[in-house]
Amino acid sequence: MSKVNNYNILVPLMKETKKYRQIYIYLIILITVILTGLRIIFYFISVETPSENFFLYIIVRNRDLNFRTLYDLMDNGIIHYYRENPITQDKALYLYFWYFFFYPFYAIPLEISIYIWDLLRLFSTIYIATIINKITEDQREISFFFLLNSIGYFADMYLNNTNWLIQFLLFESYIQLKKENKLLSCIFFTLATYKIIIIVFPFILLIVKKIKIKDIIYFFLPIAIICIPYIIFPNYFMQMASNWFSNGNIFTSSILVNLFLVIWQLIQMPHLMFIIIIALILLVDIKNEKLKKRLNILVYSFVLFFWMFIWLFLLVFAFFF
Repeated sequence: MSKVNNYNILVPLMKETKKYRQIYIYLIILITVILTGLRIIFYFISVETPSENFFLYIIVRNRDLNFRTLYDLMDNGIIHYYRENPITQDKALYLYFWYFFFYPFYAIPLEISIYIWDLLRLFSTIYIATIINKITEDQREISFFFLLNSIGYFADMYLNNTNWLIQFLLFESYIQLKKENKLLSCIFFTLATYKIIIIVFPFILLIVKKIKIKDIIYFFLPIAIICIPYIIFPNYFMQMASNWFSNGNIFTSSILVNLFLVIWQLIQMPHLMFIIIIALILLVDIKNEKLKKRLNILVYSFVLFFWMFIWLFLLVFAFFF
């Protein structure tokens, strides 16, 4: 009788999840089509200075900004990768192996590689949506994931950032860990650490008791091996480290404006794409149903409203100050 009851409960939940997944995938495809169309339209719009039309200037200027920056920084070559680009005045922030990661996209014209990057983001996001139940079957968690990830997806595609790739690599790392394939899990994790903040991931796994303290070495040994060039060439590391704490020539004499610029860099909407995966992993194994329900609402609401509030503040500041 209990099996029949469980079946009667699970079937509607599975149908509900399938419905939300379909809506989410359609939304992701729609976002992709809209932003691709906007990019094509922007080819024919020229706004050289903010004084012409400030709002339009900001929108056009920031479309694909991150991808173009990464593309231009490749001109430095691997040896001088952390030097300031003399034309764009940008500086590389990622670990050096990102250069080899990104090189296939640099080897082809920018106008083509941008669209390939978009397609990979789309395929990755749909792939994760179709197998998200391997992490959780909780309808609330899946709904929150779809909601927040659609926001992160929009921002990541608009700026053409790399957070979708981190999301994919962390997702695969966690899935491989659940399959008890530590080697593959560590490889996926290591590849994601081109953005150095991702080194917190094993500690998240430790908190939720997915790994033991002794397993930390499996995650950090590949990183240590990859970072050998920084030990051999300490100036190379110092160049990278100084770039992390430098904003080039964008600092001004105003403390308030400088604070705004720092927050703008740290609290970016595209980061939701990997923040939401980490939040999901933190919550998925809580056994107490009442506690889990409260934490779901608390954590996801905080993530959503915190990002919304910060970005509203940033936009108001940008327009009125």
